[in-house]
Amino acid sequence: MKSRRSLVASALAAAGPSGVSGELLAVELGVSRVAIGKHVAALRAAGYGIEAVRGEGYRLIALPPTLVPVEVERLVSDPFWVRIGGAEETGSTNDDCKALARAGAPEGTAVVSARQTAGKGRFGRTWVSGEGGAYVSALFRPSCSPVDAASFAPACALGVAYGLEALGVPCQLKWPNDVLIDSRKVAGILLEMSAETDKVEWIVAGCGVNVVRSACCFLDGAFVQDVVHVGPATVAAAVLDGMARAYREYAWNGFASMVASYDARHSLRGTDVTVRDMTGAIVASGVVDGIDDGGRLVVRGPDGPAPVVAGEVTLRSQGAP
Repeated sequence: MKSRRSLVASALAAAGPSGVSGELLAVELGVSRVAIGKHVAALRAAGYGIEAVRGEGYRLIALPPTLVPVEVERLVSDPFWVRIGGAEETGSTNDDCKALARAGAPEGTAVVSARQTAGKGRFGRTWVSGEGGAYVSALFRPSCSPVDAASFAPACALGVAYGLEALGVPCQLKWPNDVLIDSRKVAGILLEMSAETDKVEWIVAGCGVNVVRSACCFLDGAFVQDVVHVGPATVAAAVLDGMARAYREYAWNGFASMVASYDARHSLRGTDVTVRDMTGAIVASGVVDGIDDGGRLVVRGPDGPAPVVAGEVTLRSQGAP
């Protein structure tokens, strides 16, 4: 359910240049005109340009220049999302979302931000999270075991691709958690979870989309619409809706039903790679055959094909032994 504040923002956007009266908004939303005035003031503080015209009401003249949670909430369309919070700047959206998960928040809760001061990547790396990005963390409570959750990262990456493609941006995927545009990484997935021996309690999926870098992929004007035109809030909303779609597919039929969609976007198929674990030790080396029903990378080496559960992939043409 969307908040009244986002519903006010939606009504203003729908009214366009003609505007809408505070009295009409109050009636439609079932609140007082004083409450509408407070919501309008809060939206202005968040960066919306709203003018009040005597005798006519409120008119939206500008959207926030940066990503703000209420604008993302206004733009998401999938009913899976029940709560979207966050701030223009935070330490880590994943940390914020994990705190909500531990407090019992339902799945469909999300945290968004325009900047992170303590962003994280895989293997404990720092994720640079500067201005111009869309940083999103989403809470899921899948009915699966920790072992089965290994396929959740590629499922989420496919969801991010779904979202960006809905904006007219063709994507490729690099196993297990990277999203590419024109062979350049623009997004990554970081999963953190709480689980018992045989059951996952919750998974927080964090995604950072480098919206500024994405713009560099469209200098030739080949696409009608791209992320630089739609802005970070639209990108964040599209990513959330894409992840909700992917999660629904995953929950209904498992990752096996998503393999063909993933493989159609997989940038590693047929490439010669080396896969290392978090210590740097080589766990597989050879040509990528694809991914299997469990979301594992299948690498064909001297002894035949072998599935890889996790690791860091580099192309051997880039100097990997």
